[in-house]
Amino acid sequence: MAYRKKTLRTMSPTARKVARLAGELDSVARRLKNLIPELQTLELDSRALANAKAIYQKEAEKPAEQILEEAIQFDLENR
Repeated sequence: MAYRKKTLRTMSPTARKVARLAGELDSVARRLKNLIPELQTLELDSRALANAKAIYQKEAEKPAEQILEEAIQFDLENR
């Protein structure tokens, strides 16, 4: 909670420092709370990228003939 200047002036120096630290703590907690959705989005994007990279590497290891045969088979099944 932010204190007004008038309130801070009436406090002792030690109480003033504690009040400022409490205000800073609230501020940091608020900023961290606001970062949570962004971190969730980044985590999902990171997982998707890792999954796509793994699939790409798996497909890159297949010979071209096998990929062509799979594509032809897929086309025949979906007619």
